[in-house]
Amino acid sequence: MPHKGVCMGGPMAGLTIHTRSDTGFVAVDKPASACWVYKADPDNGRFVLCTEPDPSSIDDDGTRALDLDRVGGAVSQGLDIVALPDGEEDPEAEPAEVDLFGDVPEEPVVEPGATREGED
Repeated sequence: MPHKGVCMGGPMAGLTIHTRSDTGFVAVDKPASACWVYKADPDNGRFVLCTEPDPSSIDDDGTRALDLDRVGGAVSQGLDIVALPDGEEDPEAEPAEVDLFGDVPEEPVVEPGATREGED
């Protein structure tokens, strides 16, 4: 059964994501050889970054070294795998919604030069 939630913490913070698993997912940044584990919190409609210490931890912020064998193990435990988007983030853009089922939302959400309410 699909699960939808807002990501809390890490590089996916603020994104709404749809997964096939109600357990969670692993966000992978292959060029940086890093990954982050997000556990599902279905009662609150969110995915929470797992910051518990792990042998693959690089930093105490939840960043882990990318180990493709361990990622494969995560899949066998029911976690989805999500690749981080390439490129620089637009600080003015609204968070996107990521759907692993193929329904990709339209981009961009903020026109160049636009400001947020209350900003000059």
